[in-house]
This record gives sequence, C-alpha cells and structure tokens, in this order.
Amino acid sequence: MKDSKIGVDFTLKLMSRLNFFDRFSPSERADLVKFHQHYVVYSAGETVIEEGTHEDSFFIVLSGSAVVTTGTRTNTIAKVAPGDIVGEIAFLTKRPRSATVIAEKEFIVIKVDETMLKHLEAKTREKFKDIFIEKLIDRLYVMNDLSEGSLM
Repeated sequence: MKDSKIGVDFTLKLMSRLNFFDRFSPSERADLVKFHQHYVVYSAGETVIEEGTHEDSFFIVLSGSAVVTTGTRTNTIAKVAPGDIVGEIAFLTKRPRSATVIAEKEFIVIKVDETMLKHLEAKTREKFKDIFIEKLIDRLYVMNDLSEGSLM
C-alpha cells in the first residue's frame, strides 16, 4: 500500500468522472475529501480484501482495476472498476469477507467505515444508502441472470 495521501484536487477530479458521485453536490464531495486518511492507493498485485477476514469497512473504487477471487485465488468471479463498491456485504452483515480482492494495476479507493459515515451529514449518508441499495439490486439481477443461464 502506497502513501494514502492523495491531493484534494486530484481526488475531486476522479470523483467527477464517476456516476457513483453524480448525486453528491460539490460541497458533499468536498466533505468526503476531508477524510484523506480514508483514501488508499494499492499497487498492482496487492491484496485489498482478504477472504475470511473481519473488517468494518467497504471500498468505493476511484481509479484502477482489481479482480475478485474465491478459494485458492484462481477462481476469478468478478472484475472491479472505477465507480464500483466492494466489501459492502461484509460491512452490512458483520460477517467475514466472502472473497479476496487483488489490485490489477494501481488501485485508488475510498475506504469507508462507520466512523467516517457518522461524521457525514445525514443527507450524504442517505445518498450512500440509496446507491448501496441500487448496486446490490444490480448485483442480484446479474446473479439471477447467471443462475437462469446455467439452468438452460
């Protein structure tokens, strides 16, 4: 993991490119950038999330890509790109991580935990919740489509 201190302007520029932050006002985005200690840069090959571990955070991908694997890390189940979230299921359920996430190239994320969420305005937390729900529903649709395809 590289030094997590990335510049405010650079971070805001990354945010402006992602649909994830479309609902957030410029002042809400600026509030998010105040949590600079939560911005983490991973190098290619670094493990971001380790299957089976307990951690009270999820990640919003700002830049780069990663693979999601299970088991012996040879079973890639997904790719992660800017605007995606990872680790949200373990964050919400307080269960161990169900997969490993490994950076494919430089991977910049916002590491969101309960402390960060508590310090955000209620309106901003609600936007996170709404986006969470939409992302989970999208993921459920994809899983259902995959499941139906395997039945044919």
